[in-house]
Order: sequence, then structure tokens, then C-alpha cells
Amino acid sequence: MRVIAWFTMALFAVASTAAISSGAELKKYLLQSLLSAGETASVSLDLEVGGEMLFRGDTETKRLPVSVTGRLSYHQQIVAWSADPAEIARSLRNYQTASATIGVQKNRIERTLPAEQRILVAELRDGQASLAGIAGPLTREQYDLVNVTGSSLAIDRLLPGREVAEGENWDHDKAVLGALLGMDHVAVCEVSSVIIGQAHHQVQIRMAGTVHGTIDGASTEIQLRAAYLFHQQRRRITKFNMAVQEKRAAGEVVPGLDVVAKVRLVVGPTSGKTSFDKKLVQKVSEVSKPLEHKLLYDAQELGFRFLHDTAWYVTAEQRDLLSLRCLQEGDLTAHCNVSTLPARSAGRQTTLEQFERDIRESLGDHLESVTASTQWKTAHGHDCLGIIALGKFEEVPVQWRYYLLAGDGLPRVSLSVTLEQSQIERFADADRQIIETLELVPRPIAKTASRKK
Repeated sequence: MRVIAWFTMALFAVASTAAISSGAELKKYLLQSLLSAGETASVSLDLEVGGEMLFRGDTETKRLPVSVTGRLSYHQQIVAWSADPAEIARSLRNYQTASATIGVQKNRIERTLPAEQRILVAELRDGQASLAGIAGPLTREQYDLVNVTGSSLAIDRLLPGREVAEGENWDHDKAVLGALLGMDHVAVCEVSSVIIGQAHHQVQIRMAGTVHGTIDGASTEIQLRAAYLFHQQRRRITKFNMAVQEKRAAGEVVPGLDVVAKVRLVVGPTSGKTSFDKKLVQKVSEVSKPLEHKLLYDAQELGFRFLHDTAWYVTAEQRDLLSLRCLQEGDLTAHCNVSTLPARSAGRQTTLEQFERDIRESLGDHLESVTASTQWKTAHGHDCLGIIALGKFEEVPVQWRYYLLAGDGLPRVSLSVTLEQSQIERFADADRQIIETLELVPRPIAKTASRKK
């Protein structure tokens, strides 16, 4: 792609030189967006992805064919916006359509955003795009459905904010590309745009280049090409088509990708009643605090539900065991196992001393010391025991955090967190949200097949 981008710019340079030598005056266009708070738009986004998903194996990387087709359409109202990538941008969205079909080998998964979660807040902050539900936290599946490449908040930041001559190119800020592509971190950004013409009050622009960085903690290399239109009367980008070729390494938590994705984004005027409730607009306009990055994990079949930061990823789901891993700034910092246990018998409750004794016996020779031992009532009124221990595993200094939650007539939950001692300060209390929001719920009664007489 670097060769293609260089060749394209070289052709434009030749064309520009020829125009100057012939005495022709180059046309100039003011490419400056005038988005402001209160402005509304109707947005549609179509996504197509095809290629392979990569999984780490013991000896080699396993490849599986993957495909995605998705459709999003929503009414958007700007709450805060600036062309400066260092500033915060925020909008309200009301989704009319949010669906996707995901194929892995011969399996097909259909996903749709439920009606009660159709109003979301979108934000750009520190080069990253994020979303949050108004009615309550989204699940990981719901979040991934709407948090796709091609943020309608980010595209107008591609404009240089000045007059540009036809054939002249400009480079893009890595924070803008990071938000547009949904990246955690951008290390290399070699992407530029150039004006190729104008028709029907719309400036025609091409973009090409390469971006390197991380997504979900995994390193990725992205080559992209795009064509987009800047509407001179509406003073904004109204159409944006992009093709992305991505090679993402299989990470510690998420699979890798070797795919080609196509995004078609259209931003049009709204019609009919489109405004949001004034109190809601006022509430989300307070941008001093970032959106809460929390998701819902709801597993009634396991006997619990809880909220967790987007840094936590579910890596395994079994009958009575859930496993998660925590990625912070692209690095794996902790493992977490959540196990369901039978409800406690009436009048019988595990004491803190018994719980600590069980932990000591479980760790055996790996244990060096117990640094904390406490009990309390959680926000949901459950009894919680907590033990923090230090030791070594395979000569690596480790900290273990153990919790036991119980409630009358409800299944108990045992939760353990393991992290290297070198990560303690960085990890801090990243497990606390899970513990304090964990709610024990009755497990559904297993259905048994009736016998025929």
C-alpha cells in the first residue's frame, strides 16, 4: 500500500506540474467542517468482512474462514464536537437498525441490538472511540455489534480545516485514524488524502496509506483505501467508502485476523421528529468525565450476573466455570476464574477462618504469606469473604485474590484472581467492580425428559 500511495501522489504531482506549466489556475476548496452541538443527521453504515480468523496453537496457528455482514442505521445528534483530535466529541444515537451475521466455517450467528438498548452515547476521547448504553450497560456481544470501524463522529476530523488545491494532499493525525479504525494504540500512521475533483457541490477526495498499532491488545497492520465526499453546502462529509486489509496477530485473549473489510457510510439529513429529550441531552453534554467503560455479563444459568470493565474478556464458558482475562494498555495483567457452588445449607455459613484455611491448604508450598483477610456485605447484600495471598508459581512472584460470595437460598460463587506481583500497582482494584456488582440469582431448574408410558 505504501507503493500505491506513493505512486498515486507522484501522479498527482505530475498532473499539478503540468497544470502550472500550462498556465492553468488550480481550483481551491475550503475543507472545514462546521459541525456543532445540536446538529442532527441520519446515518447508515454497511460492513462486509471476509478472510480468516487465526488461533494460537501449541505448535502452529490455526486458520478458520470468517465472514461478517452488518447493517447499522441511526439518528445522531451532536452533543459536543471539535475538529481538534485532542478535544472530546460526543453524540447521542438512536438506532433503527443494528444487526449482523457472523460466519465461522459452517456456523452462523445472528446478532441484533435489543429494542431497550437502542439509545446510546458515542464518544471520541484520547484517540479512541467508545459507546455506552443509556438504559444500562451493554453486553460484550452488543458492544461489539455497534462498535465498528467507521465512526461517524471521527470522519469529519479527516478534513484539514483549510483551503486545499485540487491535486494537493495532506497527512492525517494518528488520533483521528485510531478512532476511525477502532484501535487501542497507533504506533505508525502513514495515511494521506488528496482532492481529485468536484461535482454537484461535493468535493471528491481519495485517501490511502498504512496504519500500525494494536486492537484488543494484539498488534495489527492495516492498509486502507477510501473515497469520500465533502458537501460544500452542508459543510460536512456525507459519503465515506473504505476498503481495509488487516493482518492482526493472534493475541493473548482474542484471535487474530487476516481479512479484507469494506465500509460504506452515508450521512444524510433527518426527517420528522428527531430530537432527543432535553434532560438527556443536558446530562450527556457534561463531558468532563469519560464514558464509563463497563459491560454486563449476565449468566442466569450459572447463577450470577455482574458488571465489568471493557478491559476484561471472557475466554472460556463451561457449565460451572467462567474464565476471564484482563488486558490493560494491550498487556495481559490478570486471570480470573468464577465458579458456581451449591447453595449453603440453612444455618451453615463458611467463616473467614475456614475460608483462609482452605486457601492455605490449596496453595500449599506456593504460599509465602496472607496479606489481607476480610469480610463484608456487597452492594447486593451478599456475604463476601476476601483473602489476598503472596507466593511463587514456577519461580514467578504471584499475588492471588480469593473471594466467596453467598446469599440465603442462592448458589454461592467462588472467584479467584491471579496476577504477577510486578503488575499489582498497574492492576490496582480492577477486580473490585466485578465483586461489588456481582448479583447472585436462582439457577433455572433443569428440565427432565418425561417417560412414555
